Amino acid sequence: MATGKGEVFQLYLLRHAHAAWPAAGRRDFDRVLDEQGRAEAEDVARQAGLAGLRPEMIISSPAARCLETSAIFAETTDSPQITYDETLYTDGMEAYVEKIRLNQERESLMLVGHNPMIEGLAAMLGASGQIAEQLAHGYPTAGLLSLEFDRPLPSSLLHKARKLHLITPDIE
Repeated sequence: MATGKGEVFQLYLLRHAHAAWPAAGRRDFDRVLDEQGRAEAEDVARQAGLAGLRPEMIISSPAARCLETSAIFAETTDSPQITYDETLYTDGMEAYVEKIRLNQERESLMLVGHNPMIEGLAAMLGASGQIAEQLAHGYPTAGLLSLEFDRPLPSSLLHKARKLHLITPDIE
């Protein structure tokens, strides 16, 4: 386990891949990835692996589409075990910020979740310039944003991220 003594904290925000609409009588929580979503998740995980992105910890919403997305990512990149946290589904963006704060001593953290929280968090933390332009029409399904923060994390994370990089699915 990391000691947190490094000079930077790496955060990865992964929105779940494309999911099918729920079948009649099924809950939103139970929506699974469709064929496009599985291809998106595999492609983004492959790109992340090639870039050497391997988070120390993954915290995912337990919604079916996030379960599948995080499992594909972890398997493809040989990432550590995934922790599931219902607040990433039930609560707002504050739950995501809380997970960052609680895990800031780690070298890196990945949050796998939903819009509008992922998109709002990206904007709050500092997505600007070319990244903001890419996100102007919404945070893409299976989009993976890498953000870097200087340590110690400031009390307000508002626009404090640097070295942002966005990976999006590159599938036909």
